[in-house]
Amino acid sequence: MVRRIFERAGEFLVDILKLDQPGKGKSEMHQELVSLSMEGKTAVRNYYIKKCSILLAVLIGGILISVISFVVYMVDPGETETQILIRPDYGEGDRKEELSVQIEGEEEEQLLEFTVQERKYTDREKQQLLEAAAEEMESVLPGGNNSLDEVRSGLNFPVSLKDGAVKISWLTVPYGVIGEKGEIVKAEDENGILVKIQAVLTCSGRESIYETYARVFPPVLSEQEQLYRTLQKEVELADASGSHKETLELPDHVEGKHVVWSKSSENPFQAFIMLTLILAVCVYLEMDSMVHKRAEMRRNQLMLDYPDFVWKMTMLLGAGLNMKGVFSRISEEYLKQKSTEEKSRGKKILFSGKHHGRHSEKIRYVYEEVTSACYEMQSGVSEAQAYERFGKRCQLPEYIRLGSVLSQNLKKGSKGLTSLLEQEAETSMNDRKNHARKIGEQAGTKLLLPMVLMLGVVLIILMVPAFLSF
Repeated sequence: MVRRIFERAGEFLVDILKLDQPGKGKSEMHQELVSLSMEGKTAVRNYYIKKCSILLAVLIGGILISVISFVVYMVDPGETETQILIRPDYGEGDRKEELSVQIEGEEEEQLLEFTVQERKYTDREKQQLLEAAAEEMESVLPGGNNSLDEVRSGLNFPVSLKDGAVKISWLTVPYGVIGEKGEIVKAEDENGILVKIQAVLTCSGRESIYETYARVFPPVLSEQEQLYRTLQKEVELADASGSHKETLELPDHVEGKHVVWSKSSENPFQAFIMLTLILAVCVYLEMDSMVHKRAEMRRNQLMLDYPDFVWKMTMLLGAGLNMKGVFSRISEEYLKQKSTEEKSRGKKILFSGKHHGRHSEKIRYVYEEVTSACYEMQSGVSEAQAYERFGKRCQLPEYIRLGSVLSQNLKKGSKGLTSLLEQEAETSMNDRKNHARKIGEQAGTKLLLPMVLMLGVVLIILMVPAFLSF
């Protein structure tokens, strides 16, 4: 539903801005889009609709964020006259401020940046905070227990009090009964274990010691808690007894009850949403690039096929066919070969039961354009116009020149056309060699980075053992 809304909005923008209409700087892109699709001008329109819908989605998201930030700014304006700044409280750290200042007699305001130090307590305030923190400790420390005389659940060991002004570090004796965060680690004596608790209170360099005692008893467990405690011990016992094995076999029974274990998987929502956003941006940025790459591949193929195409025309003309018959024969052979390859591919899929996304056949763009020219002539387009349009669709100077020559020879006669095509074929062979050499050089350049990386790996393999041997 949302996608359809954006597509409708994209269609509206394309119609209003006339993006799919010919214009300055757009002819090359339009030609590439048309050449890569059999949809004609519809391909250009569909491309710009898709592009506008993606752009609208990004813009609407950005506008929503901008509106929210604007509302926040209007609620709390950024610039107000003030002679007083609130100093950062203790523990918040120093803060940099940048204010506009207007000095009497000066015409322009200037920005002045300075540092406001955090608030520091006086000695009296420090002592008062330490005493207040010690008093508060008596009510905070027991946590969920009624008193320190009978501790059966974890104590509350805060790391700070008084809004962070007083920092606290903890020490318990004997060690191992109460953990660093106040949890009961080990308490098996039913008579209780007396534990000394010491807290070091620090306030801006001044220290105070708070000491007390707690008697720790084993926690009172419900039947369910006792069951899980027993299961926990059995898992620990199985882990200790099988530590030499590669796997840990979990117990399947506890106190006569069957146990089924399961491992919860991580929620993939965050990863998927981030991947979706990144993918959307990459797809949008790559759209024009992919069109240009496909168009470049098409141009390379047309350039490499040109000599063969001209030689075929020359031989068929020499065999007595006229130019229209030459085009028809070349188109028939191409379609027959294409049909044979499709049938062969279908049989392979039928017997193997697998479909490999890539076909065995390849589209040869020059012969596709020849077939299009034949269809045009069958539908009533004049032969001369069909040849000229054939050359223009190929978009290469060689084909444009060839289409013009074929069109002109219909008026002047076909005398000398065979020799002219032979010369064109010989010239194009040299051009093809140069073009193939250029493509090979480009491929070599692309392989340079992987080769450098492989060299680095080889050097590491050789050098690391040498360094480790010292």
